Amino acid sequence: MLGRVVVGFMRSPGVRPTVVIGACGIGLGHVGRMLPVARRLAGRGYGVVFTSYGDAVSFCLRENFLTYRESSISYGVREDGSVSLKQTFKGAPRLLKAFSDQVEAELAVMKKHKPRVVVSDSRLSTLLAARILGIPSILVMHEFKLMLPLDVNKLPGLSVLKQIVERVVLETFGIGWDLANVVLITDYPAPYTVSKYNVVIPEFLRHKAEFVGTVGSARGALSKWDARRLLGLEGSPVVYFGLSGLPEERRALFDRLFPLAKGVSGLGYTVLLSKGEPNGSTRPVRSGRVTVYEWLPDRSLGYAAADVFVSVGGQTSIGEAMKYGLPMIVVPTPNHTEHDVIAESVSMMGLGYRIRVGELTFERFAGALTSIMRDGYVERAAQVAEKLKHYDAISRIVDKVEEFLVD
Repeated sequence: MLGRVVVGFMRSPGVRPTVVIGACGIGLGHVGRMLPVARRLAGRGYGVVFTSYGDAVSFCLRENFLTYRESSISYGVREDGSVSLKQTFKGAPRLLKAFSDQVEAELAVMKKHKPRVVVSDSRLSTLLAARILGIPSILVMHEFKLMLPLDVNKLPGLSVLKQIVERVVLETFGIGWDLANVVLITDYPAPYTVSKYNVVIPEFLRHKAEFVGTVGSARGALSKWDARRLLGLEGSPVVYFGLSGLPEERRALFDRLFPLAKGVSGLGYTVLLSKGEPNGSTRPVRSGRVTVYEWLPDRSLGYAAADVFVSVGGQTSIGEAMKYGLPMIVVPTPNHTEHDVIAESVSMMGLGYRIRVGELTFERFAGALTSIMRDGYVERAAQVAEKLKHYDAISRIVDKVEEFLVD
Protein backbone atom coordinates (compact mmCIF):
# COMPACT_ATOMS: atom_id res chain seq x y z
CA MET A 1 0.00 0.00 0.00
CA LEU A 2 1.64 3.21 -1.19
CA GLY A 3 1.09 6.22 1.06
CA ARG A 4 -1.04 8.95 -0.48
CA VAL A 5 1.04 11.44 -2.49
CA VAL A 6 0.19 14.97 -1.41
CA VAL A 7 2.60 16.98 -3.51
CA GLY A 8 4.00 15.84 -6.83
CA PHE A 9 7.42 17.45 -7.05
CA MET A 10 10.72 15.99 -5.91
CA ARG A 11 13.81 18.16 -5.61
CA SER A 12 16.45 17.22 -8.21
CA PRO A 13 14.61 14.12 -9.53
CA GLY A 14 16.80 11.52 -11.16
CA VAL A 15 20.00 13.56 -11.00
CA ARG A 16 21.80 11.74 -8.20
CA PRO A 17 20.80 9.02 -5.71
CA THR A 18 17.59 9.44 -3.74
CA VAL A 19 17.15 9.71 0.02
CA VAL A 20 13.89 8.78 1.74
CA ILE A 21 13.27 10.68 4.99
CA GLY A 22 10.65 9.22 7.32
CA ALA A 23 9.85 11.91 9.89
CA CYS A 24 7.66 11.54 12.96
CA GLY A 25 4.45 13.55 12.50
CA ILE A 26 3.71 14.19 16.19
CA GLY A 27 4.06 17.95 16.36
CA LEU A 28 6.22 19.90 13.94
CA GLY A 29 9.69 19.61 15.48
CA HIS A 30 10.75 16.38 13.75
CA VAL A 31 9.96 17.55 10.23
CA GLY A 32 11.19 21.00 11.23
CA ARG A 33 14.69 19.67 11.83
CA MET A 34 14.67 17.36 8.78
CA LEU A 35 13.71 20.08 6.27
CA PRO A 36 17.05 21.95 6.56
CA VAL A 37 18.81 18.63 6.00
CA ALA A 38 16.59 17.93 2.99
CA ARG A 39 17.22 21.38 1.52
CA ARG A 40 20.97 20.89 1.86
CA LEU A 41 20.80 17.47 0.16
CA ALA A 42 18.56 18.77 -2.63
CA GLY A 43 20.96 21.66 -3.15
CA ARG A 44 23.70 19.11 -3.78
CA GLY A 45 21.62 17.42 -6.44
CA TYR A 46 20.16 14.45 -4.54
CA GLY A 47 16.54 13.43 -4.82
CA VAL A 48 14.62 13.74 -1.53
CA VAL A 49 11.33 12.04 -0.65
CA PHE A 50 9.44 12.53 2.62
CA THR A 51 7.02 10.25 4.43
CA SER A 52 5.11 11.55 7.44
CA TYR A 53 1.65 12.15 8.87
CA GLY A 54 -0.46 14.72 10.68
CA ASP A 55 0.32 18.45 10.44
CA ALA A 56 3.91 17.62 9.54
CA VAL A 57 2.80 16.83 5.99
CA SER A 58 1.60 20.41 5.51
CA PHE A 59 5.00 21.62 6.72
CA CYS A 60 6.67 19.56 3.96
CA LEU A 61 4.18 20.92 1.42
CA ARG A 62 5.44 24.44 1.98
CA GLU A 63 8.90 23.26 0.90
CA ASN A 64 7.64 21.45 -2.25
CA PHE A 65 9.14 18.06 -1.44
CA LEU A 66 7.50 14.92 -2.76
CA THR A 67 5.63 13.73 0.32
CA TYR A 68 3.62 10.62 1.17
CA ARG A 69 0.96 10.91 3.87
CA GLU A 70 0.73 7.82 6.07
CA SER A 71 -1.47 6.62 8.93
CA SER A 72 -1.18 8.79 12.02
CA ILE A 73 0.28 7.71 15.35
CA SER A 74 -0.07 9.98 18.36
CA TYR A 75 -0.80 10.16 22.07
CA GLY A 76 -4.20 11.08 23.52
CA VAL A 77 -5.00 14.73 24.17
CA ARG A 78 -7.86 16.16 26.24
CA GLU A 79 -9.95 19.13 25.10
CA ASP A 80 -7.87 21.44 27.31
CA GLY A 81 -4.73 20.44 25.41
CA SER A 82 -3.24 18.27 28.18
CA VAL A 83 -1.80 14.82 27.48
CA SER A 84 -4.10 11.93 28.45
CA LEU A 85 -2.46 8.62 29.33
CA LYS A 86 -5.92 7.00 29.55
CA GLN A 87 -6.86 8.02 26.01
CA THR A 88 -3.46 6.91 24.76
CA PHE A 89 -3.88 3.39 26.17
CA LYS A 90 -7.50 3.28 24.99
CA GLY A 91 -6.33 3.91 21.45
CA ALA A 92 -3.60 1.24 21.56
CA PRO A 93 -5.30 -1.18 19.10
CA ARG A 94 -5.69 1.63 16.56
CA LEU A 95 -2.05 2.64 17.06
CA LEU A 96 -0.85 -0.91 16.40
CA LYS A 97 -2.91 -1.02 13.20
CA ALA A 98 -1.53 2.38 12.15
CA PHE A 99 2.03 1.18 12.78
CA SER A 100 1.44 -1.89 10.61
CA ASP A 101 0.00 0.34 7.87
CA GLN A 102 3.02 2.62 8.14
CA VAL A 103 5.46 -0.25 7.63
CA GLU A 104 3.49 -1.39 4.57
CA ALA A 105 3.46 2.14 3.15
CA GLU A 106 7.17 2.64 3.86
CA LEU A 107 8.00 -0.58 2.03
CA ALA A 108 6.01 0.59 -1.00
CA VAL A 109 7.69 4.02 -1.06
CA MET A 110 11.17 2.51 -0.78
CA LYS A 111 10.47 -0.06 -3.50
CA LYS A 112 9.22 2.72 -5.78
CA HIS A 113 12.05 5.22 -5.22
CA LYS A 114 14.93 2.80 -4.50
CA PRO A 115 16.82 5.06 -2.07
CA ARG A 116 20.52 4.53 -1.45
CA VAL A 117 19.97 5.38 2.23
CA VAL A 118 16.97 6.03 4.49
CA VAL A 119 16.82 8.60 7.28
CA SER A 120 14.41 8.03 10.16
CA ASP A 121 13.58 10.85 12.52
CA SER A 122 12.19 8.95 15.51
CA ARG A 123 10.23 6.44 13.39
CA LEU A 124 10.55 2.72 14.02
CA SER A 125 8.42 1.84 10.98
CA THR A 126 10.95 3.52 8.68
CA LEU A 127 13.87 1.57 10.18
CA LEU A 128 11.97 -1.72 10.01
CA ALA A 129 11.06 -1.26 6.35
CA ALA A 130 14.64 -0.31 5.48
CA ARG A 131 16.00 -3.40 7.25
CA ILE A 132 13.51 -5.68 5.47
CA LEU A 133 14.70 -4.31 2.11
CA GLY A 134 18.38 -4.30 3.06
CA ILE A 135 18.73 -0.51 2.75
CA PRO A 136 21.17 1.28 5.12
CA SER A 137 19.47 3.61 7.58
CA ILE A 138 20.34 6.53 9.84
CA LEU A 139 18.34 7.27 12.99
CA VAL A 140 18.03 10.91 14.02
CA MET A 141 16.58 11.15 17.52
CA HIS A 142 16.75 12.69 20.98
CA GLU A 143 13.98 11.04 23.02
CA PHE A 144 15.12 7.51 23.86
CA LYS A 145 13.51 7.25 27.28
CA LEU A 146 9.73 7.61 27.40
CA MET A 147 8.61 9.18 30.67
CA LEU A 148 5.08 8.32 31.81
CA PRO A 149 2.95 11.27 33.02
CA LEU A 150 2.07 9.69 36.38
CA ASP A 151 1.77 11.38 39.77
CA VAL A 152 3.92 9.01 41.84
CA ASN A 153 2.59 10.47 45.10
CA LYS A 154 -0.94 9.16 44.54
CA LEU A 155 -0.27 5.49 45.28
CA PRO A 156 2.41 3.66 47.30
CA GLY A 157 4.85 1.87 45.05
CA LEU A 158 3.80 3.78 41.94
CA SER A 159 7.24 5.35 41.65
CA VAL A 160 8.93 1.94 41.48
CA LEU A 161 6.37 0.65 38.96
CA LYS A 162 6.88 3.76 36.83
CA GLN A 163 10.65 3.25 36.80
CA ILE A 164 10.29 -0.43 35.87
CA VAL A 165 7.87 0.27 33.00
CA GLU A 166 10.01 3.12 31.66
CA ARG A 167 13.11 0.90 31.75
CA VAL A 168 11.34 -1.96 29.96
CA VAL A 169 10.07 0.44 27.28
CA LEU A 170 13.56 1.95 26.89
CA GLU A 171 15.22 -1.43 26.34
CA THR A 172 12.40 -2.78 24.14
CA PHE A 173 12.34 0.21 21.81
CA GLY A 174 16.12 0.24 21.91
CA ILE A 175 16.09 -3.09 20.06
CA GLY A 176 14.13 -1.35 17.31
CA TRP A 177 16.43 1.67 17.21
CA ASP A 178 19.36 -0.74 16.91
CA LEU A 179 18.14 -1.55 13.39
CA ALA A 180 19.80 1.70 12.27
CA ASN A 181 23.37 1.65 10.98
CA VAL A 182 24.08 5.04 12.56
CA VAL A 183 22.41 6.91 15.45
CA LEU A 184 22.69 10.71 15.54
CA ILE A 185 21.49 12.38 18.73
CA THR A 186 20.13 15.87 18.11
CA ASP A 187 21.10 17.25 21.50
CA TYR A 188 24.21 18.42 23.32
CA PRO A 189 26.42 16.51 25.74
CA ALA A 190 26.21 17.51 29.41
CA PRO A 191 26.01 20.09 30.86
CA TYR A 192 23.99 21.59 27.98
CA THR A 193 21.69 18.65 27.25
CA VAL A 194 18.20 19.97 26.48
CA SER A 195 16.32 16.66 27.03
CA LYS A 196 18.61 15.36 29.76
CA TYR A 197 16.09 12.89 31.20
CA ASN A 198 15.14 11.54 27.76
CA VAL A 199 18.64 11.13 26.32
CA VAL A 200 19.23 7.83 28.10
CA ILE A 201 20.91 5.58 25.56
CA PRO A 202 20.81 1.78 25.97
CA GLU A 203 24.31 0.35 26.36
CA PHE A 204 24.08 -1.69 23.17
CA LEU A 205 23.41 1.47 21.09
CA ARG A 206 26.28 3.60 22.34
CA HIS A 207 28.93 2.32 19.93
CA LYS A 208 26.97 3.70 16.97
CA ALA A 209 25.62 6.89 18.62
CA GLU A 210 26.96 10.43 18.32
CA PHE A 211 25.83 13.81 19.71
CA VAL A 212 25.49 16.29 16.84
CA GLY A 213 23.74 19.17 18.63
CA THR A 214 20.25 20.49 18.01
CA VAL A 215 19.26 21.30 14.45
CA GLY A 216 18.96 24.99 13.66
CA SER A 217 21.12 27.81 12.45
CA ALA A 218 23.14 29.93 14.85
CA ARG A 219 22.77 33.70 14.76
CA GLY A 220 24.12 34.74 11.39
CA ALA A 221 25.00 38.05 9.81
CA LEU A 222 21.44 39.37 10.16
CA SER A 223 21.33 41.87 13.00
CA LYS A 224 18.56 42.10 15.57
CA TRP A 225 17.52 45.44 14.10
CA ASP A 226 17.42 44.18 10.51
CA ALA A 227 15.29 41.20 11.59
CA ARG A 228 12.87 43.55 13.35
CA ARG A 229 12.69 45.77 10.29
CA LEU A 230 11.88 42.78 8.05
CA LEU A 231 9.13 41.71 10.45
CA GLY A 232 7.78 45.23 10.82
CA LEU A 233 8.41 45.28 14.58
CA GLU A 234 8.91 48.60 16.32
CA GLY A 235 10.26 49.10 19.81
CA SER A 236 12.09 46.82 22.20
CA PRO A 237 12.52 44.55 24.06
CA VAL A 238 10.90 41.96 21.78
CA VAL A 239 9.24 38.84 23.21
CA TYR A 240 8.78 36.01 20.69
CA PHE A 241 6.04 33.46 21.45
CA GLY A 242 6.57 30.33 19.32
CA LEU A 243 3.76 27.78 19.73
CA SER A 244 4.18 24.15 18.69
CA GLY A 245 2.77 20.69 19.37
CA LEU A 246 -0.43 18.97 18.28
CA PRO A 247 -3.34 21.12 17.01
CA GLU A 248 -5.32 20.75 20.25
CA GLU A 249 -2.25 21.66 22.29
CA ARG A 250 -1.50 24.72 20.19
CA ARG A 251 -5.06 26.03 20.36
CA ALA A 252 -5.32 25.54 24.12
CA LEU A 253 -1.98 27.23 24.79
CA PHE A 254 -2.81 30.12 22.46
CA ASP A 255 -5.95 30.76 24.50
CA ARG A 256 -3.79 30.92 27.64
CA LEU A 257 -0.82 32.83 26.26
CA PHE A 258 -2.43 35.44 24.01
CA PRO A 259 -3.96 37.41 26.92
CA LEU A 260 -0.51 37.44 28.54
CA ALA A 261 1.05 38.66 25.30
CA LYS A 262 -1.43 41.53 25.12
CA GLY A 263 -0.84 42.29 28.78
CA VAL A 264 2.94 42.54 28.59
CA SER A 265 2.66 44.71 25.47
CA GLY A 266 1.05 47.24 27.79
CA LEU A 267 4.22 47.17 29.90
CA GLY A 268 6.37 48.32 27.00
CA TYR A 269 7.30 44.98 25.41
CA THR A 270 6.92 44.37 21.68
CA VAL A 271 5.32 40.98 21.05
CA LEU A 272 5.74 38.60 18.10
CA LEU A 273 3.50 35.51 18.31
CA SER A 274 3.41 32.57 15.91
CA LYS A 275 0.46 30.20 16.33
CA GLY A 276 2.39 27.42 14.57
CA GLU A 277 -0.41 26.53 12.13
CA PRO A 278 1.28 25.06 9.02
CA ASN A 279 -1.87 25.55 6.93
CA GLY A 280 -2.33 29.08 8.23
CA SER A 281 -1.85 32.49 6.68
CA THR A 282 1.62 34.00 6.51
CA ARG A 283 0.22 37.53 6.71
CA PRO A 284 0.76 39.26 10.04
CA VAL A 285 -2.13 40.68 12.05
CA ARG A 286 -1.05 43.72 14.05
CA SER A 287 -2.70 45.33 17.04
CA GLY A 288 -0.65 47.95 18.83
CA ARG A 289 2.64 46.35 19.88
CA VAL A 290 1.40 42.80 19.21
CA THR A 291 2.04 41.03 15.88
CA VAL A 292 0.43 37.62 15.33
CA TYR A 293 1.21 35.12 12.57
CA GLU A 294 -0.77 31.96 12.00
CA TRP A 295 2.42 30.69 10.37
CA LEU A 296 5.76 32.49 10.51
CA PRO A 297 7.49 31.54 7.23
CA ASP A 298 11.02 32.01 8.57
CA ARG A 299 11.42 31.15 12.25
CA SER A 300 15.02 32.34 12.19
CA LEU A 301 13.75 35.92 11.79
CA GLY A 302 11.75 35.52 14.98
CA TYR A 303 14.76 34.27 16.93
CA ALA A 304 17.03 36.94 15.45
CA ALA A 305 14.59 39.73 16.34
CA ALA A 306 13.84 38.56 19.88
CA ASP A 307 15.23 39.38 23.30
CA VAL A 308 13.20 36.66 25.06
CA PHE A 309 11.66 33.45 23.71
CA VAL A 310 8.43 31.93 25.07
CA SER A 311 7.92 28.24 24.27
CA VAL A 312 5.87 25.21 25.24
CA GLY A 313 9.08 23.19 25.56
CA GLY A 314 9.55 21.57 22.16
CA GLN A 315 13.12 20.27 21.93
CA THR A 316 13.83 21.67 18.48
CA SER A 317 12.63 25.19 19.29
CA ILE A 318 14.46 25.27 22.64
CA GLY A 319 17.67 24.18 20.91
CA GLU A 320 17.26 26.88 18.28
CA ALA A 321 16.72 29.53 20.95
CA MET A 322 19.88 28.38 22.75
CA LYS A 323 21.91 28.77 19.56
CA TYR A 324 20.55 32.31 19.18
CA GLY A 325 21.50 33.15 22.76
CA LEU A 326 17.93 33.79 23.91
CA PRO A 327 16.76 33.51 27.52
CA MET A 328 13.40 31.79 27.80
CA ILE A 329 10.12 31.33 29.57
CA VAL A 330 8.85 27.79 29.05
CA VAL A 331 5.18 26.97 29.65
CA PRO A 332 5.14 23.18 29.17
CA THR A 333 2.13 21.41 27.72
CA PRO A 334 0.16 19.99 30.70
CA ASN A 335 1.03 16.34 31.45
CA HIS A 336 3.64 16.35 28.67
CA THR A 337 6.61 14.88 30.51
CA GLU A 338 9.19 15.66 27.82
CA HIS A 339 8.18 19.33 27.66
CA ASP A 340 8.17 19.55 31.44
CA VAL A 341 11.68 18.14 31.89
CA ILE A 342 12.99 20.31 29.05
CA ALA A 343 11.56 23.31 30.87
CA GLU A 344 13.33 22.11 34.02
CA SER A 345 16.60 21.85 32.07
CA VAL A 346 16.23 25.44 30.87
CA SER A 347 15.72 26.58 34.45
CA MET A 348 18.64 24.54 35.84
CA MET A 349 21.00 25.90 33.18
CA GLY A 350 20.08 29.41 34.29
CA LEU A 351 18.60 30.25 30.90
CA GLY A 352 15.09 31.10 32.00
CA TYR A 353 11.96 30.09 33.88
CA ARG A 354 9.61 27.13 33.86
CA ILE A 355 6.03 28.22 34.54
CA ARG A 356 3.50 25.40 34.58
CA VAL A 357 -0.04 26.12 33.40
CA GLY A 358 -1.40 25.82 36.94
CA GLU A 359 0.97 28.61 38.04
CA LEU A 360 0.43 30.80 34.98
CA THR A 361 -0.83 34.23 35.97
CA PHE A 362 -0.09 37.61 34.48
CA GLU A 363 1.81 38.64 37.59
CA ARG A 364 3.97 35.49 37.50
CA PHE A 365 4.66 35.84 33.79
CA ALA A 366 5.43 39.56 33.88
CA GLY A 367 7.65 39.04 36.92
CA ALA A 368 9.64 36.37 35.08
CA LEU A 369 10.13 38.72 32.12
CA THR A 370 11.38 41.47 34.41
CA SER A 371 13.80 39.10 36.13
CA ILE A 372 15.13 37.80 32.81
CA MET A 373 15.91 41.30 31.59
CA ARG A 374 17.74 42.42 34.74
CA ASP A 375 19.14 39.38 36.58
CA GLY A 376 21.85 38.05 34.27
CA TYR A 377 19.79 35.65 32.14
CA VAL A 378 20.56 37.55 28.94
CA GLU A 379 24.29 37.35 29.60
CA ARG A 380 24.21 33.64 30.51
CA ALA A 381 22.23 32.80 27.37
CA ALA A 382 24.81 34.62 25.24
CA GLN A 383 27.64 32.72 26.94
CA VAL A 384 25.97 29.36 26.28
CA ALA A 385 25.40 30.26 22.62
CA GLU A 386 29.10 31.03 22.30
CA LYS A 387 30.01 27.60 23.73
CA LEU A 388 27.61 25.78 21.38
CA LYS A 389 28.45 27.60 18.17
CA HIS A 390 30.84 24.90 16.91
CA TYR A 391 27.98 22.38 16.73
CA ASP A 392 26.56 22.15 13.20
CA ALA A 393 23.98 19.38 13.26
CA ILE A 394 22.78 19.96 9.70
CA SER A 395 26.26 19.56 8.22
CA ARG A 396 27.01 16.52 10.37
CA ILE A 397 23.77 14.75 9.40
CA VAL A 398 24.29 15.55 5.72
CA ASP A 399 27.88 14.29 5.89
CA LYS A 400 26.71 10.99 7.40
CA VAL A 401 24.03 10.64 4.71
CA GLU A 402 26.56 11.29 1.96
CA GLU A 403 28.80 8.52 3.26
CA PHE A 404 26.14 6.14 1.92
CA LEU A 405 25.51 8.11 -1.29
CA VAL A 406 29.00 8.62 -2.66
CA ASP A 407 30.07 5.84 -5.03
